[in-house]
Amino acid sequence: MEVLIIPIIIAVIGLILCGPIALIIAIIAMKKTNQLSWDLLTGKFSGKAAEKPIAEEKAKLVPPTLEQVIKQASEFEQVKKEKPESKIEPVLQKPKELAVAFSSAKQITNVKGTLEQRIGTLWVLIAGVVTVIVGVGFFLKFAYDNSLVGPMGRVAIAAIAGFVCLAIGEVTRKRGYGVVGKGVAALGFAILYAAVFSAYGFYGLIGSVPAFGLAILVTVAAMLYAVALNEMLIALLSLVGGFLTPILVSTGENLPMPLFTYVLILGLGAMLCAYYRHWRVVNLVSFVGTFLLYGGWFEKFYSKSIAEGARWPQQMWIAIIWLSVFFIIYLVLPLFNGIVKHTKAQREDVVLVIANAVATFSFLWQILYGDFRVALAFASIGLCAAHLVMLSAVTRRVKADVNLRIILLIAGLFFVTIAIPLYLKMYALAMAWAAEAVVLTIIGIRYKNVWTQLGACAALVLAVGQLIDQLPTHGAAFRPVINPAFGTWVFVAAMVLVCCIFYRRKTCDLPYRVIVSQWLYAAAVGLLGTAVAMEWYWHCDYNVFNSQIGEDRFYMGMWIIFTIFMFGFILRTLRPVGLVCKILGAAAGLAGTGFLLVTFTESYHSGFVIFANSNFGLALILLAGLFIAARLLWIYRDIKGEEDSGVLTYVLGLAGIVALLVLLSEEIYLYWWSKNRFGGGAANWRFLANMYISVAWAVYGAALMAVGVLKKAAILRYMSLGLFGLLLLKVFILDMSTVKSVYRIAAFMATGVTLVAVSYLYQYLKKQDFFDLMLSEKSEG
Repeated sequence: MEVLIIPIIIAVIGLILCGPIALIIAIIAMKKTNQLSWDLLTGKFSGKAAEKPIAEEKAKLVPPTLEQVIKQASEFEQVKKEKPESKIEPVLQKPKELAVAFSSAKQITNVKGTLEQRIGTLWVLIAGVVTVIVGVGFFLKFAYDNSLVGPMGRVAIAAIAGFVCLAIGEVTRKRGYGVVGKGVAALGFAILYAAVFSAYGFYGLIGSVPAFGLAILVTVAAMLYAVALNEMLIALLSLVGGFLTPILVSTGENLPMPLFTYVLILGLGAMLCAYYRHWRVVNLVSFVGTFLLYGGWFEKFYSKSIAEGARWPQQMWIAIIWLSVFFIIYLVLPLFNGIVKHTKAQREDVVLVIANAVATFSFLWQILYGDFRVALAFASIGLCAAHLVMLSAVTRRVKADVNLRIILLIAGLFFVTIAIPLYLKMYALAMAWAAEAVVLTIIGIRYKNVWTQLGACAALVLAVGQLIDQLPTHGAAFRPVINPAFGTWVFVAAMVLVCCIFYRRKTCDLPYRVIVSQWLYAAAVGLLGTAVAMEWYWHCDYNVFNSQIGEDRFYMGMWIIFTIFMFGFILRTLRPVGLVCKILGAAAGLAGTGFLLVTFTESYHSGFVIFANSNFGLALILLAGLFIAARLLWIYRDIKGEEDSGVLTYVLGLAGIVALLVLLSEEIYLYWWSKNRFGGGAANWRFLANMYISVAWAVYGAALMAVGVLKKAAILRYMSLGLFGLLLLKVFILDMSTVKSVYRIAAFMATGVTLVAVSYLYQYLKKQDFFDLMLSEKSEG
């Protein structure tokens, strides 16, 4: 090893020096280019004397750069075409000189030596930048391997070199060495990438948060610099340097999180460029660099663990999650500029979308096909969904881009089709019918064919029938959610929702689109809710070994499921306009409330803290959902297109009030019951329970009365009075015979004081003309 150190040092120094040498050559070439443009201007290049007026003025002129000549000449010609009488102030000060300059600049591509100038300015520059990047990478690795400089010193050297390159590039760019200066600036950004990556992933000098922040800062600076100067070369060289850095400084360690986080930042930088500039080469380089680095890590570390016989490779989830992230980025990146600026995608963009899909699916195949084919099928469905979401975005933003829409639709259908045979034999027919329903719906709406739309409905009915035919979904312990049965129910529900979306689109002008979209949405939510409820039931039955605990979990889980799907029907941001979904939402809320009140008494099997336990808290979530849903329905009455649902508002509100009273009574009774049974026994627990229930009713009635007065809601006041009447019956009939004297006194006193207070309240309101004002307002309304 010692024999090789000297040659390696010489090679590293040579590589590092090649960059400055290339920079010097490029600057000289740029000088020659400027001189060449000036010689063309004065006629010196052709060997003939320039025209006399120009030759006489030459000594008085400062030689302009070629960029200035071309820019000013172009402006001069454009202005003369539009406004022949206008005057501009060109670099050469005289129109005749400017005309000569413009003709010379246009002929510069035909001059012998142009190829030399291009090689000297552009290609030598690129070679020099790449060489310096490689040299810096080798320097960092060599310094690490041989401990020549401490880690902090190595990173500091690289960072200083990056900033020096940025300064040199900017200074030389402003002095007329445009391409060279921009290339050197790009070199500076690439070296800064290397410094940040080395400090974090290589030497561990900084944590993930500062490394992430610095990498974002460098990426944003590089891309904004490129966009501001409208120079693709800067973005291209910065990305190339960024993607080369992990390869050059790699030590062979398995560090996926730093590596992929770094690659993600580079991809987001390319997306930042795509927002302002449609640079397809930058997109391509970013895509190739990302999947080359991912593929390299995959082959070296992931495939190795599979080859060693590991059925569950340690980093399988890392591989899948990061692959998903990169897939989303490069699905959006080629189309991002077009979607933002409403322009059609080019052939290269479409090819990149297809390549991204192929690359992603090929890696998923290698990860999942051997032992997780069902998961691969659902991954295929996920790819289908992603392409359909992008199809929706393109349809909204770039309606004229028919070719891209067709490609995205074909890609989505391809992944659905390929998912069916992937070990979904039991449910393949249901999924096939649901997918066919979507296709028939699209065709039927597009061509306004009723029979085709009826065929789509028939296909959906057959799909649902196939699902029902295969019940029950489980017969033994299983993996929740990630299983063929549940996935198929979700898939069919999603296909029904896709059909609903096509009917809800503004381009659909069918007269029955509103009612059809409502029922399709209701069917989708109903299928999904049924699937979730069944999955939860079988999970609590088969996967929870203690049957009592499983039953309790099922009850409490169903309270939340009813709440979620009630809002799924009612929320206006999700559902189509109309009354059907609101009625079904109210029905789901009422059904959930009934289920809650019946099962709540079965959910306690030990002592608990009254009003401060998970069972009561989950029950309150459902009841709070009832009140919120009632409020939303009341608000929706004033929105255009929504049908009046005032009756549903009152039904849900009243149901919530009654259910809350019953729930409070059950909680008080169960508290004393469990205290007697699990807390050592309490001989007078029934008396205490009845007493506290009476007190709770009195307080609840007073609260209803107060709210009814404040909100001027007569129905709440009547409910309060009714509750007081019920309380009187309870006190005089039930408590009189079952409650001991001391507790009976407390119940009677609480009830009596509350009733007297309510009477005083009514007298006060009468004196304030409260009821007369309400009657007058009602008559005026």
